[in-house]
Amino acid sequence: MTEYQGIVRDLDEATYHSLPALSSTGAKKLLRSPAHYRHYIDHPHEDKPEFDLGSAVHAKVLGVGASIAVYPDGEGTETFEYDGEVLRNVLAANGAISTKAAKEFAASARRDGLIPVKRAVARKVDRIAESVLRNHAARRLLENFEPEVSIFATDPVTGVDLRGRIDAFGRQVIDLKTTAGEASEIGFAGLVFRHGYDVQFGHYDFILEQLGEQRSWLWIVVETEPPYVSAVHTLNEDVMQMGRDRARVARERLARALETGEWPGYENASGGPIGIIRPPMWAVYEYQDLIEGEEAA
Repeated sequence: MTEYQGIVRDLDEATYHSLPALSSTGAKKLLRSPAHYRHYIDHPHEDKPEFDLGSAVHAKVLGVGASIAVYPDGEGTETFEYDGEVLRNVLAANGAISTKAAKEFAASARRDGLIPVKRAVARKVDRIAESVLRNHAARRLLENFEPEVSIFATDPVTGVDLRGRIDAFGRQVIDLKTTAGEASEIGFAGLVFRHGYDVQFGHYDFILEQLGEQRSWLWIVVETEPPYVSAVHTLNEDVMQMGRDRARVARERLARALETGEWPGYENASGGPIGIIRPPMWAVYEYQDLIEGEEAA
């Protein structure tokens, strides 16, 4: 059993991510294959610049998490001491962050728990956060909540320890997502299945069920390109059940791997060593449209 159980407030992010209990990200890896999960846990998480914008927006909107550090570019008041000299601009002549000073600034910022960003990104973070707070539904949801609440439980069936970290915990569970695509219903529906947000729901929902703390689940989604439109969505019952079932399969796969010590790769639907390729539904529809069009011609 994990050293933490139940709802844990004020747990720092580094400690949370260091815990061995199964997270929703781990569950998604397991659904790909136990081998992918094993690789994931054997290779510690590293900061990825592509996640910086989303992390900065979270901090700005929710008021917790890593704040930003703007690269000194000569435009503002920021400075950085490097090689015995105080620099007002660490960027290359073309504005790139390729100089040694810029790289050291970034490393120093991350050591201090900050997210290094260029000034244009900092302005974008402000505009995205403003868009979320201009959305009446999102603003009401964010009026009374606890940020970054960690939850822990043990699956009574498999014995697998579970963990989750909720963006905003109140009468509802609120998750904030940024997207380079569309925040519309159709756009976000694609993201749900592409990024496994249904599994995230199923994983967290199961933990909260064990704690007797079930809540409705809502996503605040905001686009990262102008005009930074935001929207609020929930899942219908079919998607929620799919997420619960997929999260359960992930727990069962982990329990089986831990028991056997085996971490297999992809499992073929046929159960044999050779996979049999079947047409995905979009290919079936495309084929039907082609044949029907030719027959009508």
